[in-house]
Amino acid sequence: MARIERLINLVAALLETRRPLSAEEIRTRIAGYGQESKEAFRRSFERDKQALREMGVPVETRSLEPYGEEGEGYLIPKDRYYLPDLDLEPDELAALRIAVDTLLGPGEGAGTGLLKLSMGTEGPGLGAPRPIAGANVAVEDPHLSSLYEALTARTPVAFRYEDARGRVSQRRVEPWGLVHRAGHWYLVGRDGASGERRTFKLVRISELTSSDGSYEIPADADVSGAVGGEAWEFGGSEVGRATVRFAPEARWWAEQNLSHLPAAEASSGALDVDMPVGNDAALLGWVIGWGGSVVIVSPPELRRALVDHVAPWRPRVAESSR
Repeated sequence: MARIERLINLVAALLETRRPLSAEEIRTRIAGYGQESKEAFRRSFERDKQALREMGVPVETRSLEPYGEEGEGYLIPKDRYYLPDLDLEPDELAALRIAVDTLLGPGEGAGTGLLKLSMGTEGPGLGAPRPIAGANVAVEDPHLSSLYEALTARTPVAFRYEDARGRVSQRRVEPWGLVHRAGHWYLVGRDGASGERRTFKLVRISELTSSDGSYEIPADADVSGAVGGEAWEFGGSEVGRATVRFAPEARWWAEQNLSHLPAAEASSGALDVDMPVGNDAALLGWVIGWGGSVVIVSPPELRRALVDHVAPWRPRVAESSR
């Protein structure tokens, strides 16, 4: 889970709770935590509390004694959290989201300040389904703003769609969410013809219009899981693990896109990330594309395969992996 998703879940829970939540309740109840190690949870939770407070979100610590319990709990007082109603229209909020994601990046700083504009409100808002955070937001897509508006207003859409084989069809879809993967946006929703969940690449959509009616998004709708992750995660019968080292000049990418994965500091400012791998060839191709700034540390057989692929530049790869 991307950090912004976990922070949104935490804010929502601490806003709506009727009494302070203990750290253990947060660990076991809020999506994005649940670490088996209490120490790992503590570090993650402390970072999240600090980040929210730096954004101006008033996470308060309260005694649990008035509720017949021992220890301390956490909550966010609504009277200190909410801004006055700004009466933003759906298209205005959609435009604001896109602008903030583009200029500041999703999930950090003032970007998460959008929580204060809309969390807990009826209709459009971050309490409603929202785009999944991702890097390199493709704001040039002409349909993005219209689909944001349809999603927040729960309005079905109709469009012409050309699939990867060049087949063209007319679609009517109830949007469930927008997902960003590898530089492209995807619409996830219920297809009117089949009644089932379908995924549509935005660059293949044309003649987009709003349609009549309204709908509800199923509580168990898996928007993020509808679109595959990175190419190296899929393709094999089993998913293994690989330790990939990002040199100082490349670690920004891992910190921005792989913050949900286990990581450890390496020598000379590099960062080692433990990554799921279901497609060795895809991972090798991706690593080679970094030109030596990213290397495979383990498993040994995958590292050997990388070295064999880049034999002419073997000294550079060996030096980068120290």
